[in-house]
Amino acid sequence: MKKLSITEKISKWLMPFASKMANQRHLVAIRDSFVDISPIIIANSLFILLNALVFSNETVNEFIDLSSLSDLALMVNNGTLGIMTIFVTFLIGYRLASHYISNGKIERKNLSELHAGILSLALAMVMFPLFNEVTPVDSPEPIEVTGVYLQSLTSSGGLFVGIIAALLGTELLVKLSNKDKLHIKMPEGVPPAVAGSFNALIPECLTIAIFAIVTFAVVKGTGQSIPDIIQLIISAPLQTAMESPFGLFVVQSFTQILWFFGLHGQNIVSSVTSPPMLTAIQQNVDAFNAGEAIPNIVTNPWIGMYTLFGGTGAILPLLIAIIWVSKRKDYKNIAKIGLLPSLFNVSEPIMFGLPVVMNPYLAIPFIGVSLVNLTIAYPLTVLGLVGRSVVIPPWVLPPIITTWVTTAGDIPATILSILLFILDIFLYMPFVLAANRGMSENIE
Repeated sequence: MKKLSITEKISKWLMPFASKMANQRHLVAIRDSFVDISPIIIANSLFILLNALVFSNETVNEFIDLSSLSDLALMVNNGTLGIMTIFVTFLIGYRLASHYISNGKIERKNLSELHAGILSLALAMVMFPLFNEVTPVDSPEPIEVTGVYLQSLTSSGGLFVGIIAALLGTELLVKLSNKDKLHIKMPEGVPPAVAGSFNALIPECLTIAIFAIVTFAVVKGTGQSIPDIIQLIISAPLQTAMESPFGLFVVQSFTQILWFFGLHGQNIVSSVTSPPMLTAIQQNVDAFNAGEAIPNIVTNPWIGMYTLFGGTGAILPLLIAIIWVSKRKDYKNIAKIGLLPSLFNVSEPIMFGLPVVMNPYLAIPFIGVSLVNLTIAYPLTVLGLVGRSVVIPPWVLPPIITTWVTTAGDIPATILSILLFILDIFLYMPFVLAANRGMSENIE
């Protein structure tokens, strides 16, 4: 019996777990919902960058005063990140219900995706506080108001409320909708949309009633709103963990390891990391727009600008190292083919064509290079020697330019990215040379 290598043993242990996590219906619904809203998030980031480099730029305003146009960026922010929780809550309910319908767990005539999405949003609004404190523009003292939803909740601050409302609400709705006794039968000839609404009437009413009663009891019993309780128990600890060096390196290591075994690491971990990371970048954006100190270091754009040099694991430096020192024609040919896609962070041709996946000779640098980059970048950012992330860039933006955009034109951070890019080339070189010799029998 052939003895398994270390790589094969790790793969045998990790793959089933990672596969289950990647296909878990609740995590998939959360992950895909964040992917759905990525275009509007990037659109908002472009306006933030335009505001920083043009509208609010003192040098530009010395020649032509464009400061009044900064309201454009604020308007776009209000319509995108400012109501992000509303989008995500609806989408999670919609996608989770769609999963159950496509798998035959419930019939479409008893429940539609739209009903699940709308109900999820309604439940989140039920869980938001009735009364809020706001500070009028011309008054130093806050006042209590009702009938108002704070943007701090409709943006990233209410994400966990929305996620809980969508997941629990949709699960309960599916269970109730599967009970025939709760359906209102309509005569034949009634339009399907009308019949579907009446079918969902009692299950939706019961779901809303249950959430409203529980919310009322918790608020009266604790004296705190549901968002405040969730912030205390879930949001704040998770964001604190992600902002710590330990949490950062654990998440990044797990992401790289999953990718090494051919699984999309970012997609798998994003269902857990996206809410605190979006909260962190939202706080940075708000502080940047207000001219205040940027509060958070670790955000997805910050991680990306120091690790996504051509794709996860700094693939572009690997290609340069191959073209520079490799003596294998097949390696060089694949590297040349993958050079242009990698320039725009499309790394799949190299990940699966070279391959990097399951390649024991490239395991150490593929996992380690990103960690080295973050180990260098983190303390420099803490010390304030390089800028923090304030923009979410398009993911296809080439390396180095990504850093300049993400930090709204911070030169020290851009120079650091260049230096790390060069360092990564040299870190990959000895492993490329080893792979030339060691993999020849397996490939040729």
